[in-house]
Amino acid sequence: MSPKARTDESTPRRTSTLSQHAVRTQVARVVRIVFIVLAVVLALGALLVVLRDSVNEQNTIVKLVTDVAEAVSGPFSRQDGIFDFSGKNAEAKNALVNWGIAAIVYLVLGRVLAGVIAPKGKA
Repeated sequence: MSPKARTDESTPRRTSTLSQHAVRTQVARVVRIVFIVLAVVLALGALLVVLRDSVNEQNTIVKLVTDVAEAVSGPFSRQDGIFDFSGKNAEAKNALVNWGIAAIVYLVLGRVLAGVIAPKGKA
């Protein structure tokens, strides 16, 4: 049997490729989940701001959600965002529009990054 006909030498390479494929798939899944969670936090934060008359703003969970939403909103901040409304219910409008856009950006960005990370085709 010629050395090229042996298949047992390619087994480590195949195992390595399958392992890399599995790792990249899992990392892409984690990235997608993280960005979905961030988008959900932004959406919940906006909802809590809109319902502020009915929500206890001193509640630990409410404060956590709004603080995290403000921290991850970037240029779509509620106080200094891309859109700045004035007048009646300006704070609610700012939160809905700015954090809503930020949530959409996070969903798109997460999908794109996961697509870049995920392996193409079958291993």
